[in-house]
Amino acid sequence: MSTIRQQIDAVRAGYARLPAGLLAHVERVVAEALDLAARWDLDPDRVELAAWGHDLFRAHPPAEQLRLAAEAGLPITETDRLEPVLLHGPIAAVVLRERFGVTDDEALAAVRDHTLGAADMPLIAKVILLADKFEPRKRQRTPVMREIRRLARRDLDTALLCWADWKWVEERTHGWASHPAHWAARVRWVAEHHADRALPPILPLDEADPAFDA
Repeated sequence: MSTIRQQIDAVRAGYARLPAGLLAHVERVVAEALDLAARWDLDPDRVELAAWGHDLFRAHPPAEQLRLAAEAGLPITETDRLEPVLLHGPIAAVVLRERFGVTDDEALAAVRDHTLGAADMPLIAKVILLADKFEPRKRQRTPVMREIRRLARRDLDTALLCWADWKWVEERTHGWASHPAHWAARVRWVAEHHADRALPPILPLDEADPAFDA
């Protein structure tokens, strides 16, 4: 079985055949992810592996992404067919497991879900998604990402929700569809953010009202 460092080296080598601009983006994401990893006490090698793997199939043409997703047995929604680029994370997660021998389920989840998010995300997945969204070039293009980056240093979950809110506004502004998987994740994040965890559970009326004991 290969070590994580060997897996990282093998994945990095895969970018030799990909556009230089994509490699530069991934390098920026790696730097951001490692910075967050240090702040949240995560294993830097596991985070680096996920960061290098997340865009391994980002540059593939749409038809190729649809073909690879079908070959990998991935579910393909109508939204995916309209925007095949959304499949590049799930494809990469399958290839990392089958071709590169990656067995770290949390790192694979980070690669799989870095574009849309998921209702349940391990800490590594949250770090990779956010690092991908606010790496330096994207902060220059979208200044609000600077504030989300600052927030991620204090509260990853709230940073995720703020990013999802920004994404929702962008989709409504431009008339874009919301991917069902992302929308389900956002609904879960909103519910968790507003949950009053310190309060006792709300009982049904017949149990909560002393009058019903009479």
